[in-house]
Amino acid sequence: MISYIRGYYVITVEGIGTERFLNYLIRNNINVYNVTRISETKIEFSVNREDMKKFKKAYRGSNFQIKVKQKTGIPFIIKRIYKYKGMWICAIVSLMILMGTSQFVTDIYIDSPEGIKQEEVRKELYKLGLKPGIYKKNIDRKKIRDSIMVTFDEIAYISVNVKGTNVFVTITKKAETLSSKEQSNYCNIISEKNGIIEKVIPRSGSSVVSEGDIVEKGALLVSGANSKALPEVWATTFYEVKKSSSYVDTKKEKTGKSKNVYTISFYDKKFNIRRNIKYKDYTIENKTLKLTIGNYTFPLKIDVSTFYEVNNVKIEKNEKQLKEELKKQALKELEYIIPASAKYVDVKHEYKVNKNMLEYLVTVYTSENIAEVYPLSKSEAEQIIKDQNKKNEESGESVPSNPSKRLINDIRNEFEEDTKSNEDANNEDTNNEN
Repeated sequence: MISYIRGYYVITVEGIGTERFLNYLIRNNINVYNVTRISETKIEFSVNREDMKKFKKAYRGSNFQIKVKQKTGIPFIIKRIYKYKGMWICAIVSLMILMGTSQFVTDIYIDSPEGIKQEEVRKELYKLGLKPGIYKKNIDRKKIRDSIMVTFDEIAYISVNVKGTNVFVTITKKAETLSSKEQSNYCNIISEKNGIIEKVIPRSGSSVVSEGDIVEKGALLVSGANSKALPEVWATTFYEVKKSSSYVDTKKEKTGKSKNVYTISFYDKKFNIRRNIKYKDYTIENKTLKLTIGNYTFPLKIDVSTFYEVNNVKIEKNEKQLKEELKKQALKELEYIIPASAKYVDVKHEYKVNKNMLEYLVTVYTSENIAEVYPLSKSEAEQIIKDQNKKNEESGESVPSNPSKRLINDIRNEFEEDTKSNEDANNEDTNNEN
C-alpha cells in the first residue's frame, strides 16, 4: 500500500548473470522487491519511484536488456490526469450539468381510462404548473390532486409519481353505477336508434307509441316501466355504408433525393432549423433522438423530419376487382355496427360511377329491440305514480292497493311504509300528551 502511494516501476531484465545484477543493485542501496523469475535468463521485479535515478546509473554500460513494463501508483495517476486535464474538466462539468438537469421534469406521461381526454387533463396540469422544466421539489401533489378532482367530475382519484426526470400521472375513473341521485326500480324506455315501430310488448309501464310510428334516437317509448319487468319495443331499422375509390391509383415512388429539417427541444422550448424544401411532391418521415438512462431522460431532444422527393405514378385498377374490394370493405364495417341480436330483413346493393370514381352503397334492413333503459330517481318515480293514480281516478278505474300483488321493489311499498311510520309517530305523541 505504501509503495502504491509513493509509486513504483515494474521492470524486466534479460541476460546472463541476472543474480549478480540484483546483488549489485542491493549493494547500491536500491530497494528491489516482488522478484519473479520468468525464464533462466529473464527476471521481473519492482523498484520505487525515488530509486529510479540510482537504477538508471547502475544499468548504464551493462549488457542486460532492460524494459519498464508498468508504472503503478498515485503519482503516475495524477500525472496522467494533468496531461489530459481538458478532458477531465469537461467530464466534471458534464457530470455537474447532468446532476443539475436531473432535478427538473422532462416528460409527463398520463394514463387515463376511456372517456377522459388526456389533452384536457394535460392542459389543466400545465395551468397548475406541472409541466416540463419544473423543479421536482416544487411539485405540490395535494394541490394538483384536489384541483383536478374538482375540475373533472368523472375522476375519482389521481396519483402523481415522480421517477427520475419523468412524472407519471395515473387517473382512476368513477364507477358508472355511482350517482348523486338515489335510484328507484322505476324507469323510462327510450329509443336506442331511429326506426319504424313493429310491435310493443309492455310488460310494465304505459306505451306512448304504436305500430307504424317513426321514432328517432332518444324518443320516449314507454313511460313508468319497472326495471324488474322491462318492456320490449321491436322496430325496423336500417344500416347504410358507403365506400368509394378511384379507378386510377396514384403510387408515390422515391427519387432518392431527401432533406432533413431539425427541431431542437429543451424542456418545453422548441427551436426550428428551417430549410427551403423545393420538392413539388414529397413524403415526410419523423423520428426523435433523445438520451435516456433508466428513468432519467436528458432534456435535450432532436426531432428529425426527413422530406423525400417522390414522383406520382398512376396505375389503372381492374373494375371487377375494385368492386369486390369495396364490397368486402363495406360488409366488414357492417359486421361491427350491426348488433348480433338483430334479425336481417333485406339487403340492397348499388353501384354508381361518378367521373373516375366508383361508389358502392349497401343498405341493410333489420328487425331489433330498440328499447334503452333510462333510470328514474325516487322523486321522478313518485311524480309518475301520482300522475297515474290521478288519471285512473278521473277515468273511474280503481287504483290497486294490495301490496301482496306488487313487486317487492315497487316504490309504492316504500311510500306506504313512510306514511305508516309517520302515522305511528303521531299516535305516540298524542298518547304522551294525554
